[in-house]
Amino acid sequence: MVKIEKLEIGALNKKNVLRYMGMWAGEPSKELISKIEKAEKKLLPELSGRIAYIEAPVKRVSDTETELEGIVFKSKALARHLEGCDSAVLMAATVGAGADKLRTRAAVDSTVSELIFDALGTEAIESLCDSFCEIYAEKTGEVTPRFSPGYGDLDLSYQKDLVNVLDTNRRIGLSLTDSLLMTPTKSVTAIMGIKNT
Repeated sequence: MVKIEKLEIGALNKKNVLRYMGMWAGEPSKELISKIEKAEKKLLPELSGRIAYIEAPVKRVSDTETELEGIVFKSKALARHLEGCDSAVLMAATVGAGADKLRTRAAVDSTVSELIFDALGTEAIESLCDSFCEIYAEKTGEVTPRFSPGYGDLDLSYQKDLVNVLDTNRRIGLSLTDSLLMTPTKSVTAIMGIKNT
């Protein structure tokens, strides 16, 4: 049975935001930090962290195929990733459409403003997913890192299967375009293994 988790998204990690902006080294200017902080204040009230998920037994079909919740995932990398797991969590998460709206509005002002809102939105969805995984680990024990369609040899098209099995459009307002882009854009689909204890 698909479950829904709603999580509040708190203050965002500025170092990660800067990294998503492409600033890997050097000290950012006070002016840039101020812009990021102002943008964050606008963004946080607009976020709505929601996760749809289901726990499913891991059925190993072969070294390159794993079945979860009736979906056969053809991926050697995923099969390796789920070694030592009897079950896994299929999940989809989103911070809602507010992040996209603010980024679009910011684009009218400047490219820098758009980049800031984009990076903040990315950090928001990553933070949401990390929080969910930490909470799940506390309940169940050790979990693997998230593994998403598009990683390694796991084809991006499996996003369709995850979105369908989790009924994300109805449950959390997350849909896919024909070209497999997620709407809202600050969304994630993933698989997380639960380690045998």
